[in-house]
Amino acid sequence: MYVVASFEHSGRLELAIAEIQKIGVSKQSILVLPLDKRTEPNHTLDTIHYTDGKSFVDLSAIIGAVLMLLGGIYGFLLKWGPVLWALIGLVAGILIGFVVDYWHTNKGKKKTFKSDNRIDVFVMVKCKEYQTEKVKDLLWNQLALGITVFNKEEPTA
Repeated sequence: MYVVASFEHSGRLELAIAEIQKIGVSKQSILVLPLDKRTEPNHTLDTIHYTDGKSFVDLSAIIGAVLMLLGGIYGFLLKWGPVLWALIGLVAGILIGFVVDYWHTNKGKKKTFKSDNRIDVFVMVKCKEYQTEKVKDLLWNQLALGITVFNKEEPTA
């Protein structure tokens, strides 16, 4: 049986490993894999091969449409006419929407980047079937982020 858990890199991880060894699991049966942190920044604009699920087009289109409508309506009262004021409203709305989205996205990204200093670590423990529940309980008690158990049948020679 294999028990796989994810942890933040902390003293709790070390305590979990020590407690697992105390119940009779050998060091050779414990595998600890730290994950590398992302070092490259996210892209501002999405491409066909990369998207992060954030779009600058949505808010820009909404604000552009609203200001275009207002420009078309009130353009009858203004000197340049409704068509020109609708185009001015469209361009102004797109620019305002893009700036607001860009500012909001970068504001959130900076806060997240600074506060997200955790390093996730995966721990895989190979144990006997009767030890599985005890290992799971020990990992949960040491604040594991998530745990799964799977049984890989070993080939017999």
